[in-house]
Amino acid sequence: MDGVVLCCTSISPEKRTELASITAQMGAIHKLDLTSDVTHLIVGDTDTPKYKFVAKERPDVMCLLPAWVDALRASWVEALEPDLPALEAQYKLPALHNLRICVTGFEDMAYRKRLEDDVNSNGGDYRGNLTKDVTHLIAKEPSGAKYKYAIDWNIKIVSVEWLEQTLERGMILDEHLYSLSLPPAERGRNAWIRRVVSTSSLGKRSFDGDFAANGPRKLRRVASAKLNSQSVGLWTDIVSAEIQAEEPKHDQWSERLAHNRPALQRGSSLPVKSSGPLTERSSLHAQSSATVIESAGPPLLAPFPESPQKSGIFGGKRICLYGFNEKK
Repeated sequence: MDGVVLCCTSISPEKRTELASITAQMGAIHKLDLTSDVTHLIVGDTDTPKYKFVAKERPDVMCLLPAWVDALRASWVEALEPDLPALEAQYKLPALHNLRICVTGFEDMAYRKRLEDDVNSNGGDYRGNLTKDVTHLIAKEPSGAKYKYAIDWNIKIVSVEWLEQTLERGMILDEHLYSLSLPPAERGRNAWIRRVVSTSSLGKRSFDGDFAANGPRKLRRVASAKLNSQSVGLWTDIVSAEIQAEEPKHDQWSERLAHNRPALQRGSSLPVKSSGPLTERSSLHAQSSATVIESAGPPLLAPFPESPQKSGIFGGKRICLYGFNEKK
């Protein structure tokens, strides 16, 4: 479980301590708070702030049943190589986990049957009759006997869009955003952030997905703007500084070398491609050669110009530009 960062919600303290100990032995990290590096959420009940936040804001977090940890530990103790994707799929928290759902106002029996199958196949319990233990009533219209009793019994009343988008998200979405009092076009707006996330196992999260609906994160926009402004400033410092030529300095060592060495004649010792002085040499050896080698004719190498001393990251550096047009 190297790379897994676990968090629990609606798990008893005793069970949470046990899960933390087991996962730590297998290399995972357990955190009490839902931090940005959490990769897996162990869910005991869906009606919690952590679950609701993940449902809306964190599609990169995988919600799992507590039995997932026990299954991993069993494979680990038996020294077996567990099929991690298969175990995650097997113990993934169903979209309608522990919900008891009833419908009203839908006269088309084939459509009602489809709703029933959707509820039962995604962890919910479809109820034909409205009872006090029903958690959600999916209503087509804000009327009818079931609708009135649901209000009296404080049962959550939602539109059919809630069921459709909850199954699309794979988690229970905020019921208040699917009120029948809202126009159909407004139902479910901003219920969750749709983000492109590549599915991976055991903490190998994808950090490349940006918000598809709301654009890149503000932090990335600010960082990009700062980098662009700094790049412009660096290029300005490079190309705008005055370059002043410096006379070659002579000391006892260079004078002795010049006195003892025979003068190099043009074309005899070093090949020269043109008759004029070489003005573009990027080698660090160019300056020392200019101060040591002397001849009767024009110098083989022009003295390397030295820019004035400046502070900053380029202070004391000599930079030669090659291959750029005048604008760059």
